[in-house]
Amino acid sequence: MLKKLGLSLLAICSTVVIANAISGNQLGFPIIGGASYCSSYGNNSVCSNTVAAGPALSGSETIVANTNATGGVQTGLLPLAAIGAGKLVVETPVTTDTITVDAQTRQLIVAPTTTIAALGVTLPDAASSMYDGQRIGVCGTQIVTALTMSAGTGNSFGTTVTSQAMLVPVVTGGASCMEWIYSKTSATAGVWYRTQ
Repeated sequence: MLKKLGLSLLAICSTVVIANAISGNQLGFPIIGGASYCSSYGNNSVCSNTVAAGPALSGSETIVANTNATGGVQTGLLPLAAIGAGKLVVETPVTTDTITVDAQTRQLIVAPTTTIAALGVTLPDAASSMYDGQRIGVCGTQIVTALTMSAGTGNSFGTTVTSQAMLVPVVTGGASCMEWIYSKTSATAGVWYRTQ
């Protein structure tokens, strides 16, 4: 009975230690895009170790992942773009500008100061470390009368809707945003499909 109780307590303590270690706070890691924080307290509840603020999210970060494959290398670094994440880019274009989106971008916000007549948006090239299933969203804050989308070198569009208007956003965000998903067909080619 005591042995079972001891093992149960050990399992609970181990779970708590692992959870704290995974959170990073006990290890003193900065929080990406976050403020500084106290990682440990000394006498009279005075902070004895302040962890500096974390760097801004660039979209190039990686996380540790396990492939769960049998044999060979199972654990490696996985880019944020491969799991549908990445950086936010806010641009303030004027009419006839072209915005070129890089492979680390997850969301592009087009925020001109007023209605503009024409704008081009070029999605990343096929050879720019794009991942199968990667998504890029494009949203606007003002009317763009003629928005022309380009697929990037080596890529194409799976749908024919590449030229359209970008409308003023409504409360729900409808009619002002679109999203594209990437299907990598080879190392030098892929297809963008509009999903929204």
